[in-house]
Amino acid sequence: MQPALLHSHRLSNRIYNSSLKYNRIFIRPNVRRTQQLLRVVPRASYDNEDDVPDWYKDIIEAAKEDPELAELLTTSGNNPAKVESRLRSEMDALHARITGKFGSGEEAPPEVTFRALDPFELWVWVELYSPPSASELEMTQEVINSWFMLGRLGAYNSSNLQVLYSSSGAGLDLEYDMAEASSGGMTSTMHDMGAVESNGPWLRFWVDMGTSDELAIDILINALMTFSREHVGVRQIVIGGENDDWAVPERNFERPEALTIDPYMP
Repeated sequence: MQPALLHSHRLSNRIYNSSLKYNRIFIRPNVRRTQQLLRVVPRASYDNEDDVPDWYKDIIEAAKEDPELAELLTTSGNNPAKVESRLRSEMDALHARITGKFGSGEEAPPEVTFRALDPFELWVWVELYSPPSASELEMTQEVINSWFMLGRLGAYNSSNLQVLYSSSGAGLDLEYDMAEASSGGMTSTMHDMGAVESNGPWLRFWVDMGTSDELAIDILINALMTFSREHVGVRQIVIGGENDDWAVPERNFERPEALTIDPYMP
C-alpha cells in the first residue's frame, strides 16, 4: 500500500504540471533547495536501521531529487506516520479530482418500486436526496449512457449466461459453447434512449428496450445502488409510469436528444 502512496504523489504532480503546461515553463527540480531541506530533516525515530520500513526508505531516497518530497519530510518532522497520513490525504484528493467524487453518498439503499411498464417507452425515475449539481447530473448521465451502450450492443441477453450457470463454477474449466451463444436468432438489443432530465431532486429518462430483456433492469438497479452509496445519494428508484406532478411528453417517431452509437449519425 505504501509504495502506492509514493506513486500517487508523483502522479498527482504529473497531472498538476500537465494542466499548467500552457501557462508556465517547466522548471527542473531545484537540487540545491532539496539538499538544503534534507540537511534540516531530523532523523527518524528508529533504534535500528533495519526497523525503517522499505517504503519510507524509498521516499527518503526519492527526496534527494524531489524538493516537494524533501519538504514533506521536513514539515512532517521525519515522522513516518505523519508522512503516510499526508500522502494518503493527497491520494484521496487525487482520486476525487479524477472521479469527481467529493462526497460519500448514502449508506441507506434507495427504495425500488415498479409501475406500469411499456418496454418500448419505459420511463425511469430517480429521486436524489437533494437537487443535483451540474457535475452530479453529468456523472449520472454518464452512468446511464454506459448502461445503454451495453444494451445497444446486446449485453442484456439472459438466454446466454453460460458462465453464470456453469456447473463447474470455475472459469478455467468452462468450455464456452459458441453454438449456444449464437442460437436464438434475434439479438437482444436496446433501440433508443433520451437524455437525463432533472426537476428539483428528481431525475428521469426514457428508453426503448427493444429486444433486450429484464436482465437490463436488474443491472441498472444494481449500478444505481452502488452509485448511491459511493457517489450521489439516491432516495428512490421508480421503474415505469409517470409522476403526477411531472407529466411525460408525447413522443413522435423522431425522438429528440436520443443517444446512438451509429458513427454516421450526429
